[in-house]
Amino acid sequence: MASPLAMQRKALLAKSAPKQVTVSTGLDTAKSLHLQLLELDADLRFLSGFNRIEDKVQHKRDVLIPKYRPYVDAYLESDEKYDNPVFAQLIIWLFDTSNLETAIKWCDIAIAQELDTPERFNRDFATFCADEVLKWSERMGSQGHSVEPYFSDVFYKVREKWRINEKLTAKWFKFAGLHLLRDKGGEPKATAVGDIQVLQKSFDYLEEADKQYGNVGVKTIMDKVQQRIRAIKEGRL
Repeated sequence: MASPLAMQRKALLAKSAPKQVTVSTGLDTAKSLHLQLLELDADLRFLSGFNRIEDKVQHKRDVLIPKYRPYVDAYLESDEKYDNPVFAQLIIWLFDTSNLETAIKWCDIAIAQELDTPERFNRDFATFCADEVLKWSERMGSQGHSVEPYFSDVFYKVREKWRINEKLTAKWFKFAGLHLLRDKGGEPKATAVGDIQVLQKSFDYLEEADKQYGNVGVKTIMDKVQQRIRAIKEGRL
């Protein structure tokens, strides 16, 4: 027999089951968007009623994303470009549910269209994307899992395309430097690396992190990397 909590969740999900999304074009676009925003507002209020993060994530993944995705897909396939809070919100939910491939792709589109993040956010899409992918990379890296291709994709944007703040930029360079030093268990250790070129690349990233934001906390590991390089050159392995 299902527990009272399980029965309550089933009832909540049934109440907010996906509805048919009507996608309009041309003269109906404003009306369609208005209706979507009314539903979105109601769904956000409903979502706030969940106490557990895991329940919110499941509801976003199983109910809300499937509900609004047809509307957003139609928007992206059209030639119309306008301020679209539904599209913006779906990007946030894609990150929340770890659908990084689509989230990053759509984030690029939102940046190109100069769209704003949802009004309760105080970060632009570039900063939000960089922050979310870095957190994900840190989780994966600490567990010894691959962070590709998402880490390299966004790290390139952080270095070459986006003008995010210095502190977050420094965190990216710090992670890049430490990631090159990780042992099989996911711990960054200079002694785990025997390749001078890899060590030097790690040092360069860490040095750039320190230049971007002096309090990022890399000086000790930079010293250890230099010591490791000297030890290898001198044959003291």
